[in-house]
Amino acid sequence: MKKRKYPGLVAEMVIQGETQKELAKVIGITPMAMSYKMTGKNDFTISEVETICEHYNKNYYELFK
Repeated sequence: MKKRKYPGLVAEMVIQGETQKELAKVIGITPMAMSYKMTGKNDFTISEVETICEHYNKNYYELFK
């Protein structure tokens, strides 16, 4: 299993019952691109972070720190 870089985001996804594939659709990227971002191989863009924060009604620090 790959280590995920954002435990706050992962926790919120579990609470909401949302998969990486579903969240990828929300921010308009492929599931593979989402996997790379979740493991830290690629970074989220500012726009993607803002969309995810709005989607979960959480702030940056709750999800990404």
